[in-house]
Amino acid sequence: MNESPNREARLRPEFAHLYPAITPGQWDSAAVISDRMLAWLLRNPGRAGFIATARILPPEHFDFRGDSTRPESIPEGQSRRGDPR
Repeated sequence: MNESPNREARLRPEFAHLYPAITPGQWDSAAVISDRMLAWLLRNPGRAGFIATARILPPEHFDFRGDSTRPESIPEGQSRRGDPR
């Protein structure tokens, strides 16, 4: 079995109605899903507030697996650049 070192995500089926650009229950690269969602939001600006959260893929709506290399530009103790210091 070939395990990917990349972070993967899948949309939980109960939130599918919030993310029309994403196929629920299907594992894919978290970066690809984020890009797909961002592109959809840019094409549908009126819907952005409907699902807008601090993260483009909120952990309440998505499952995650795998890992990704932590960029050196993120201070220790933060999981994302936008996290409070």
